[in-house]
Amino acid sequence: MRTRIENGYLITADSQYKSMNGCIIIEDEIIVYAGPGEYSPDIPADRVIDAKGGIVMPGFINTHSHVPMSLLRGYADDLPLMEWLTKSVWPAEEKMDEDAAYWGSMLAIAEMAAGGVTCFSDMYGFTRQIAKAARDSGMRALISTGILDTDGRGGERLKDAEAFLEEVSDFPLIGAALGPHAEYTVSPALFEKVRDSAQKHNTRIHVHISETRGEHEECVKRHGKTPIEPLDSLGLLDLPVMAAHCVWVSDNDIALMAQKNVSALSCPGSNLKLGSGIARVSAMIKAGVNVSCGTDGAASNNNLSMMEEMSLIALLQKGVELNPAVIPAKEAVRIATINGAKALGIGGITGSLEAGKQADIIIVDTQGMRYCPKTNLINHLVYSGGDCDVKLTMVNGNIIYENGEIKFKDISEIKAKAAYHAARLI
Repeated sequence: MRTRIENGYLITADSQYKSMNGCIIIEDEIIVYAGPGEYSPDIPADRVIDAKGGIVMPGFINTHSHVPMSLLRGYADDLPLMEWLTKSVWPAEEKMDEDAAYWGSMLAIAEMAAGGVTCFSDMYGFTRQIAKAARDSGMRALISTGILDTDGRGGERLKDAEAFLEEVSDFPLIGAALGPHAEYTVSPALFEKVRDSAQKHNTRIHVHISETRGEHEECVKRHGKTPIEPLDSLGLLDLPVMAAHCVWVSDNDIALMAQKNVSALSCPGSNLKLGSGIARVSAMIKAGVNVSCGTDGAASNNNLSMMEEMSLIALLQKGVELNPAVIPAKEAVRIATINGAKALGIGGITGSLEAGKQADIIIVDTQGMRYCPKTNLINHLVYSGGDCDVKLTMVNGNIIYENGEIKFKDISEIKAKAAYHAARLI
């Protein structure tokens, strides 16, 4: 099937970062042309989509989430991280079952689809239910099995993670990774096993790093090292590592991340709400670290809006650095798109509008008041836009959201099932 998206303002987010009035031609799931309309191939299309002057761009890539936790949205707000986890979240999660995890995941995926997210990277348990929800929705995903051994079940979780790697190996839109939770919940011996497993299975490692000052300082007291340094000593950083949060990383940590090609997954909204702090995103970018952004879970954010995260990541750095020139709008878009694809190891197939890449595309309506006058649509997207402006979300050439309608399942059923299970948890 051939699809043509025309009459759009293209933001390519590729290495040349072109922006222009143009069109996109898609053959099945592959982009075959993205450029000015007057130079496009004159070939008939089975489906023509009129962007009506809106922004056409790669979909957002949410690089750190816990999608079943959408069931806990609003449950335990205004608490510091460790109190939030130990007194509220972990006890509620003990009651979660497979059906709850599936419907919590479906709720999160529907929210993300409506906000222009075409791919998410998750770390949690119930990975098979998350994968089922992703498959049922048509969303692209990298799903990491959460691994920790505070209860002596670390080895068991690692074996389950390895089995999951095999189970999804043939899923076209779903990848799997290993998710050792954090330095304070995973022993050095288990980290070594995770390292060996990741190397054996040629997969990525997704881990929380220096999310709070307390986590960072306690690690220094215990080991004389920051949370990322033991991982380097154990050889984990010689493998592809995705480091979530990185709020309290030191200068040496940042240099190490750049040297070892560790991607930072910044979650500014969650970090603000939990009082964790503001990540040194500008410093990481200057050092050559690939920085992407994520929402974290809806229990700590409390939404899954990448439009909001993209704006926050730019505005916070300007304020902290006292420099309005840091993280310009173009850079913020790259953080939310192609940088996320690179973090997930899929930059060769998605994250930008280029011939040969898969058609993970969104259309953003620019007819509203916040886009008037049309001075600079990239600036408007980052500093004025919101999820409500997203009019179409396409993954792998298939439309999963359009004009307010979730295409893959009845949204009333999703909300009803999610509300039912949420009431059981809390």
